[in-house]
Amino acid sequence: MHLAYAEEIPNSIKNKISSWVSNQRADDFSDAMTSLSNLEILKAKITSKQNIYSLPSYGETTFIKISGKTGEHGEAKYVTLVVVDPDGTKSEYTIPVLESGTYYTMIPLTHNSPKGTYIITAQYEEKRLPESYFYVEYPNAIVPTWVTSVAKWWLEEKITDEDFLAGINYLINNKIIRFGAGDTVQESVLNVSVDGQKAVRRGTTQNISVHVTDAGSPVDGATVFVRVEDYGEDVFEEFNGFTDSRGEYSVSWEISEDFPNLKTLLVYVDVTDGLSSITKVFTFEVYCLCGEPNCKCRT
Repeated sequence: MHLAYAEEIPNSIKNKISSWVSNQRADDFSDAMTSLSNLEILKAKITSKQNIYSLPSYGETTFIKISGKTGEHGEAKYVTLVVVDPDGTKSEYTIPVLESGTYYTMIPLTHNSPKGTYIITAQYEEKRLPESYFYVEYPNAIVPTWVTSVAKWWLEEKITDEDFLAGINYLINNKIIRFGAGDTVQESVLNVSVDGQKAVRRGTTQNISVHVTDAGSPVDGATVFVRVEDYGEDVFEEFNGFTDSRGEYSVSWEISEDFPNLKTLLVYVDVTDGLSSITKVFTFEVYCLCGEPNCKCRT
């Protein structure tokens, strides 16, 4: 009795499998099986193992994102990372810390990088941060060679979709086909816009609006830090909070009537979603009207 599958296999996935049959690239097979699993056409679930990565193909480079938090906010300093390869080789990186206390960098892997466990230690001033690890292994799909013949028969319509999928399900569930390392995580790309008044009169209110998106979609729950300062001399205001479902966060404060006029202020806006961080700077000028107390008019 054949298993019933509600959907046909899309041509894009068939093309991936055809490419794998022709070129024997493990990534093509893995991509095709993952797509079938995500579409629930393939009943076997294929999940990536966290912190496990595949070596790239010859001549290619893969970048692994390493990130963490110092636990301190508002300190734009540096973290020292030491990465110990499986063969004992040490690589040191000096990473800037963002206003949110978050730091990150990208570590390259090539086809001849050592296979095994990489150990990462981090030092922030006098404090040693928690160690982290990742594991590197050979390309992610281990497929018996005879499965290629089965896939070829299916592409030639000598066996049905149902028979092909039932066979793949059986092979995965019984660990005859094994998936090791997951693909490297795609970099989250935050986009942050900051709006406010470019000139604010003393005794009135400045309003700053922050809008956060990722790939065009609003980011809900991103952490936002706002600091208002005078080119590093004085810090006048500090705020922190989270974006709403529209990806927005707003703050407002009153500029006192005795504030020095014709003064340019910097607004540092630091945003993180836990994966990526970005800092934006907004500037505005405080002014007064001639005749007001302690107002220095432009000449």
